[in-house]
Amino acid sequence: MARQMIKCYHELIQIPTFQERFKYLKLYGKVGEDIFGFARFVNQSFYTSDKWRSVRNQVIIRDNGCDLAMADREIGYRIHVHHINPVSLEQLENEDPILFDPNNLICADPMTHRAIHYGDESLLVEDYKPRSPGDTKLW
Repeated sequence: MARQMIKCYHELIQIPTFQERFKYLKLYGKVGEDIFGFARFVNQSFYTSDKWRSVRNQVIIRDNGCDLAMADREIGYRIHVHHINPVSLEQLENEDPILFDPNNLICADPMTHRAIHYGDESLLVEDYKPRSPGDTKLW
């Protein structure tokens, strides 16, 4: 049986480019593939918990709200906090500590998050324009 490689934030942030970070994280899932099936309520219960929201806020602050923690890729709207290693139903049901470990979490733009799960680079924002001094556009 092949051993699954455990990935982590500390290793991820050593990767210098956005594209390389994406390749490190991508999962090769299938569009429409249901991860939790009829147990989706467990997933929703977890992501609305106070414990999760607290850790999520800490990760957003740590990553400065930037896509894959790249300083030049600020997320100006809905920020996803992505589990670097895929989450199982059993982990959610048992509140496995890895779910709340900041070393297993990274900020992602919604399109980047989809691209990671489906392994589809075409979903990535190619013409990304970072914020600049004098930029007056509100988030």
